[in-house]
Amino acid sequence: MTTTPETNSHIPLKVLNHTELFKDEVYTKQFETKREFENGAIDAEVNRVLEWTRTWEYREKN
Repeated sequence: MTTTPETNSHIPLKVLNHTELFKDEVYTKQFETKREFENGAIDAEVNRVLEWTRTWEYREKN
């Protein structure tokens, strides 16, 4: 059994995989509420730009 240096606890430190971590409800809610403060684009606009980046026109410009 290992101990965490901060607390000398005998509870093992559980490291979560980052691909699963950000799917957690806490992080998804935080991300959604954070958007209103950042004046982010609406989902439709994000999807429109995403689709455009997959076109030949975009490829030629970049």
